Amino acid sequence: MPSSRLSPADIATLEAEVARHPHDPAANLRLAQAYYSADRFADSRSAAATTLQLQPRNGQAQIYLGLSYEGLTQFDSARAVYTALLASRPGRAVRRLLTGRLAIVTRAELLAAARRAIAAESLLARSPPNPNTVAVMQFRYTGSDSAMRPLERGLAAVVVTDLSRVHELKVVERARLQALLDELRLAESGRVDPATGARSGRLLKAAAVVQGQFGTDPTSRFRFDATVVRAADAEVTATASSADQLQALFDIEKTVVLQLLAKLGITLTPAERVAISERPTRDLQAFLLYSRGLEDADRGDFASAAASFSAAAQRDPGFSAAVQQAAASQAAQVAPPAALAAAAAPPTTPAGESRSALAAAIQGAVPSGASLLDAVAAPNAPALPASDPNRICEGAACDGPARAALIGTIIIIFKLP
Repeated sequence: MPSSRLSPADIATLEAEVARHPHDPAANLRLAQAYYSADRFADSRSAAATTLQLQPRNGQAQIYLGLSYEGLTQFDSARAVYTALLASRPGRAVRRLLTGRLAIVTRAELLAAARRAIAAESLLARSPPNPNTVAVMQFRYTGSDSAMRPLERGLAAVVVTDLSRVHELKVVERARLQALLDELRLAESGRVDPATGARSGRLLKAAAVVQGQFGTDPTSRFRFDATVVRAADAEVTATASSADQLQALFDIEKTVVLQLLAKLGITLTPAERVAISERPTRDLQAFLLYSRGLEDADRGDFASAAASFSAAAQRDPGFSAAVQQAAASQAAQVAPPAALAAAAAPPTTPAGESRSALAAAIQGAVPSGASLLDAVAAPNAPALPASDPNRICEGAACDGPARAALIGTIIIIFKLP
């Protein structure tokens, strides 16, 4: 929120000013800011929209329009406004803040969508799922080492990435399913039974859900088990399992994914198989930090998420997912509404100062043709008749000193204020 709120009397004064000057974009923008500071988001949206009708490129009005949409929980509209403003290539500070604001909007949007899905659960249960759509739940950690628990989300993220490389499948975003699980409080319950997965799938209109668990087996090896559950009837349609030393974590995960795809009857192309074999990182500690960052980001703790993602990226600069998440989380923690609106404000150079700076710049300009003019004015140079350029050109047949004096290139340099 903006740092200060205006009193009702101040807002009434601004309303009167707009009533007197309805086509004044600055007055409408001030009113939008005042309405927003008073949590009158519908009125703020209207005033910002009026400003944009008068000045379509007004960055501050676009910001307040997006913020007003956020206040009205119309997150899809806020996203559209911020995305359009990003596409207009604003300055670096505004771009960074917009990226952070989009991260905040995305989380709010996912939580709102989860609440709507839960409220409409009875209707969604009767509607058919989207064909070939798969959701991946966070995997349950069965061990006691708290340092390993963040892998619940990290492994889910890798499985989502791998399944997304199969053209035959449409995979639900991990964050979207996680928001639903968090809203249902299923993540804390530790339940991974088919009924839980089926319910989540129906709420997301996914045809199937991948779920499972990981931990240490009796021989102290890392073990990963996964199943595919049909959302319509909670029927388990495929299972997979693999175990090895923890250092072979990604080999284990790839083996499980390939087993599931084979049991689902999906034939991979050579290119898809190569894509699935790619490792996000070779550094297990970096992957643990990345997984912890996902946990923090899902809670909305962008400061902690940024620290974890940045630490992962520092350990492995080639870990692209960590690098991208670090940038988004860093931007999200420094993107309050007031800062974003201030960054989008145009320069506030007074008009008189701007004019005097421009005059000084013009007076200080040196035309590149000065040497030619000096040559014409030299003692031995022929005198030119005091007439317009056309007559001079005609009289001299556009040749000789007259032509030299009249034809050339002039470069005018304006020194920036």
